[in-house]
Amino acid sequence: MKLAYYPGCVSLSTGKEMDRSTRAVFSSLEIELEELEDWNCCGATHVSNEMVATGLAARNMSQTELDIVTSCSICYSNLRAAAMKLEDVEIRAKVNAVLEKEYKGAKIRHALDVILEVLEKDDQGIVVPLKELKVAAYYGCLLSRPPGVYSPEYPVVLEKLIRILQADAVDFRRKTFCCGGPIFMPKEEAANETAYRILKDAKEAGAEVIITVCPLCQFMLDTKQRSVEQRYGEEIGIPVLYVTQLVGIALGLGPDDLGMDMNSVSPMPMMERIYQRMAEQ
Repeated sequence: MKLAYYPGCVSLSTGKEMDRSTRAVFSSLEIELEELEDWNCCGATHVSNEMVATGLAARNMSQTELDIVTSCSICYSNLRAAAMKLEDVEIRAKVNAVLEKEYKGAKIRHALDVILEVLEKDDQGIVVPLKELKVAAYYGCLLSRPPGVYSPEYPVVLEKLIRILQADAVDFRRKTFCCGGPIFMPKEEAANETAYRILKDAKEAGAEVIITVCPLCQFMLDTKQRSVEQRYGEEIGIPVLYVTQLVGIALGLGPDDLGMDMNSVSPMPMMERIYQRMAEQ
């Protein structure tokens, strides 16, 4: 299988572990990634002009005829939203009038969807079963938006993957709540409280690890976790991994392959428990 790869801005800056683990996992699954040659920002969440945002996404999508995969749910949402808008003949004509390459259509896939498709057909690549590991699936806002692929009210795709990895999916109430990231700058206190409630909910549900698909969610739940602990005087201590990092563990990839040293809350004690349980079985 060969796919075009759109890494997005965060993957090459503060979210390098997302990019590293994605490339490592896809290589392990024998999926060839061809990075878009001259990609630009997808428009993120701060481009208020809808036509400009659509044009930015279209410029990326016009560079290939392959299906385009990304690991970032923000990029995934923006590219999909733009592709839907570009079905309008007038919008497509306006956008193509300023593009170097004509946009002719595109299929956008999230890395999660591709990984799940491969493992559902053949899970023999799993060399480290994650038995007894309690995993909380945190979806956030954008993976299921725009609608049409995953349910925004009751998504189950992450839980499905968790079970394929032979781990235990922990259900918790706030798995589809916003992480607070979009309001972090103007309303830091409210954003911190939101992250605290999500983390506390997952901990009370018995989670040993939280997985996410969004770099903004990763920032709020992982990078900000220690400051949240200090603010509320409560130790949480739950590692937060990109879904590709968790899959990589099950595929037998090492910490360096998956960028584990870049996680703020170290996942190494959790990995030691995984290998200990495996040795005892």
